[in-house]
Amino acid sequence: DLVTVSGASRGRGLFEKRRKGSMALALLPQAAFAACSNYSDSGVDHFNDPLFGDDGLSPASLGVVTVLCWIITSLAVSAGIGGGGLLVPLYFIGLDVPQTLAVALSKGTIFGVACGNFAFLWSQRHPHVDRPLIDYKTAVFMQGGELMGVVLGVLFNLLLPQVVIIMLSALVLGFNAYKTIKKGIAKRAAETKAFAALEKKAARPAGAGEGDAPPPTLRQAVALEAEGKEGGDGSTGDGASEAGTSNVGSSANLVALDVQGNEALKKKILAAQARRFQPWAWALLGPMVTFFVVYSLLLGEIFDPDFTNCVVGYWPAYVSPFFFYGATTLYMARRNIAEGARMLEAGIEPVAGDIVWSRKSAGMLVPAAVGAGAAAGLLGIGGGMILGPIFVALDFQPQVGTATTGFMILFTAMGGTVKYLTIGKLSWQMFLWFAAVGAVGGQTGQRLVRRLIQRTGRPSYVVFLLGGIIAVAVVVMTSFGIQQAVEDADCGEDIWAPSTDQFVCEE
Repeated sequence: DLVTVSGASRGRGLFEKRRKGSMALALLPQAAFAACSNYSDSGVDHFNDPLFGDDGLSPASLGVVTVLCWIITSLAVSAGIGGGGLLVPLYFIGLDVPQTLAVALSKGTIFGVACGNFAFLWSQRHPHVDRPLIDYKTAVFMQGGELMGVVLGVLFNLLLPQVVIIMLSALVLGFNAYKTIKKGIAKRAAETKAFAALEKKAARPAGAGEGDAPPPTLRQAVALEAEGKEGGDGSTGDGASEAGTSNVGSSANLVALDVQGNEALKKKILAAQARRFQPWAWALLGPMVTFFVVYSLLLGEIFDPDFTNCVVGYWPAYVSPFFFYGATTLYMARRNIAEGARMLEAGIEPVAGDIVWSRKSAGMLVPAAVGAGAAAGLLGIGGGMILGPIFVALDFQPQVGTATTGFMILFTAMGGTVKYLTIGKLSWQMFLWFAAVGAVGGQTGQRLVRRLIQRTGRPSYVVFLLGGIIAVAVVVMTSFGIQQAVEDADCGEDIWAPSTDQFVCEE
């Protein structure tokens, strides 16, 4: 949120009145990039911009973009991300609006996506144990680190030249797409191995040691088998431990609950984990989002127009998220470690894909969370394209990983949407329209991925969706960024020059 506004402020002039009339989608890129003024609109309040009418959007463009928005959000939600990397170019080119409005509208759409996503996810259960599908412990822990990293990423975004950011975006997201697709191939190989083993077991004559009981169906058993139960060593075929013997403490095998231990404590812990509504998570996330909104408005000079980098308290305020979110991350680390110790005392073993919380695993996940936020802030994208591959690398159960990233997106998108509406960078009519489209896309995507897994028994398809969407986003965002850079150069801007405005007092 912070980086996209500040990055767009590098543009030139005010936004000229939107052109009306029907236009073919193929001609939209040339129209969108035709004027040097179509990037920044720093002096325009868009809050009351109409959706329809003489001053509204072209009906033809709105119809085409609405359909494309629904397709993008449906596929993005299936992979557990928001799709902002595709929505911003879609709105900028397809609706012919300023880049700042396109960014704000993308954030509002993702908020709608997240609401529709959460309306589906909050009642879903973990595929192997009795608890919510969303991993609240990991989500709240990573949320604090991510928001802390965003502040660091924004600083680098403001300093680095535009061309460098384009190259870094292509490298980081391209690498993420490659690693994620590679992980999907490994998971699919494990699933195929499980299919073959179950087919062999199903073909075994009755009485050959299995009794007369029918063998489990592929759809019922493949999720368990593919997590490493078959073969016992958790191999994925690429030499890595698939089920999670990673350095961050992911569990290695799907195991039953240990019957030994403190039974009373076990029942208490399992009952707490099984609750659909986790009050402690919302009690922490509420202040975190509130702080984010207030912080954004303060540095955006909404509360005080004179609160600039010339004021003594500006830089202490600027770095305050490091202390606030650092404290929440430290609290969550201690909480998760303590609960992990209590689970061990009660004799509860983790299931495949769970993070085994310890000082070592928490210490290694903090840089991952901060790094994800820093990359998102630097590249001007949402956290889903960074966090999704991280969860895949941690061997999260795919449905749990997509649900957890989807839950985290809800709060970052909420904070960004409130900020953009407050400062007048987002039309409330456009927001309601595309947020509704996003909500429908969120519902569609979740049902799509559930039916896909139920019909095929292959959770690896979720990983392929994630890697594929990131790969497409790399192409779209890089092409979009290069075209912007060319336009900037044609308009007389030095695209290799760093921007030091944020760091220099210009009284």
